[in-house]
Amino acid sequence: MGRQDSPDGRRPSLSRDLDALTAAIHGVLGDDLVGLYLYGSAMTGGFDSGVSDLDLVAVTGPEVEALDLVGLERMHRLFEKQCAEWRNRVEVVYIGQRTLASFRTSTGSLTVVSPGEPFHVRDDRAVEWLQNWYLVRETGRPLIGPPAGRVVPAVAWSEFVGATVRYAGEVGKRSLAGVGGGILAYTILTVCRAIRTVQTQTPGSKQDGAAWVRERFPEWAWLINAALACRLSGGKIGLDDERSRAAAETFIALLAASLSRTTAAAPGRPEGLRLSRLTRARRHIRSTT
Repeated sequence: MGRQDSPDGRRPSLSRDLDALTAAIHGVLGDDLVGLYLYGSAMTGGFDSGVSDLDLVAVTGPEVEALDLVGLERMHRLFEKQCAEWRNRVEVVYIGQRTLASFRTSTGSLTVVSPGEPFHVRDDRAVEWLQNWYLVRETGRPLIGPPAGRVVPAVAWSEFVGATVRYAGEVGKRSLAGVGGGILAYTILTVCRAIRTVQTQTPGSKQDGAAWVRERFPEWAWLINAALACRLSGGKIGLDDERSRAAAETFIALLAASLSRTTAAAPGRPEGLRLSRLTRARRHIRSTT
């Protein structure tokens, strides 16, 4: 018999492990925990078992420096040991309620554990996490505490789109020399999602972005499909040959450049992102590899 979804739409294993993580976080923080919120693909779609991350935001009464950071770090290590399926697949952002309430101007700290990133206090400002705050407020499910709208300040759609464009632009400008297939796949799908978000004026998953771009630029469907397959393999398969890597770098650069010229006030085809340009780039790669 196949596995059945739980009443709230989550797989039994996801529900069980999420309940365990929720209890573990609450066990360390106790009354310091104001609210714990699940968001991301587990809530909005596109969640792939064995691949997708768990995305959580924990809002605390005290600022993060005053929390039991040693206890939280120990708890996260123990959770990944006991629930090996989630090793390097959990992101929890801890933020003080006061810092979150004034995140646009606050200099308060955040503490984060995320895939490939150990539990630590971050140096970046809370405003740099604006995309997260928007998604938590609009789509987050409270695991503990009040509805997200009561603790997360309102974020305008235009602010979210602007942050999406900036983040995708930053990702697109990162050096890809020598990176693994998983990083290439992540970057391809991130810029696809950003283009779709800006042009459709709706948020979506990486899979939504891939489908949207693939439909409009079929010459690049093979690369987008390779990125999706590589993601599902956990970065172990695909995008590791010279032809694919060259194509990926060109594709990412073209989409990132288009995003840098695109604004939420100009929906439609991304400025400068013409099929002929992408097609010429694709044909050039095909003829030289």
